[in-house]
Amino acid sequence: MFKTVLILGHIRGIRIQLHISWVFILILLVASMSTGLHHQYPDWSLAVAGVTAVVTALLFFASILAHELGHSLVALRRGVPVESITLFIFGGVAQMERDPERAEDEFWIAIAGPAVSVVLALGFAALAQATAGWFEPIPVALGWLALINLIVAIFNLIPGFPLDGGRVFRAVVWKLTGNPRRAIEAAVWGGRIVAFLLFGVAFWNLVVIGNLVGGLWIMLIAWFLLTMAEGQGRMFDMRERLADVRARDLASPDPPCVRPETSIDAWIQRDVLPGGRRAFLVGTPERVRGLVSLSDSGKLPREQWATRRVDEIMTPAESLSWVAPDTRAEEVLRVMGERNLNQIPVMEASGRAIGWIDRQQLLRTIEMHMELQRQ
Repeated sequence: MFKTVLILGHIRGIRIQLHISWVFILILLVASMSTGLHHQYPDWSLAVAGVTAVVTALLFFASILAHELGHSLVALRRGVPVESITLFIFGGVAQMERDPERAEDEFWIAIAGPAVSVVLALGFAALAQATAGWFEPIPVALGWLALINLIVAIFNLIPGFPLDGGRVFRAVVWKLTGNPRRAIEAAVWGGRIVAFLLFGVAFWNLVVIGNLVGGLWIMLIAWFLLTMAEGQGRMFDMRERLADVRARDLASPDPPCVRPETSIDAWIQRDVLPGGRRAFLVGTPERVRGLVSLSDSGKLPREQWATRRVDEIMTPAESLSWVAPDTRAEEVLRVMGERNLNQIPVMEASGRAIGWIDRQQLLRTIEMHMELQRQ
């Protein structure tokens, strides 16, 4: 299966990964930069301009990674777990396992990224000055890195979600009012205003200036910011309404089970096809041996299904993803989304399965919980 994310490694337990969209922006950046450098410095060969562009682009993305690490390391110091950092077409994003619970934590986590970018800008500017008499591409690249890091810092401080400035703004409003809902609404409105202003700039580039590529790119950024801002608002609303909902409230009792010695063919004909269920626990609720899904049947040729057992193709219990009965609904959604699960058992610490959460059933149940809480 084609993977959209490449894992590079881990830093302080944080997974560092590249989204496939990063490759496109890297190619675009290198191509435009090498062309621009060759025109600006005609005495440079194409090879020198190209190598300078590649090295500068990679250092730029290293700067973006440092920016996100700034957020992440401060988050860890303040007790907020960080799952991953992903570099993608619009830069980078740090995926935290939960939102900060205090305005002070939100402020310092948000401000850390732009602070890192400012420090990098000053550092690259100092290096550009120090290397001014060296091989010309070196100070040129360092000067560009200083400027772009400063731009990243300033742009991210615009007070609207999902930019860092939006989170700083949210923290300030939260601290002044003591009301996290009012703070999130203010930050979302800030994000909308920023997005609409960028749409205006994009329209100006397209219609007045005739800059098709620049206008479309700005419009894409505006759409991304607006979508993310609206998404943050909806996510906060869902978290607030589902704060007291736990996995036990979302689970269907009596999880579907199949005996381990059952043949694959008998399981499919007797249990899967009539009921429409795609996955079953193997064993009993009291003694779960593993989980088998319809996709697991593809591990063996169809002609062997009649003679091979389900426990030969199951995911064993020790490798099984599951949630505890008191797991928050938000956490259940996160686990199922990150691990791309269509179902997940609810199990006690003793290993007994007390329920079963199906993705579609989960979304319907959450929708009903939210509808009831609005009444």
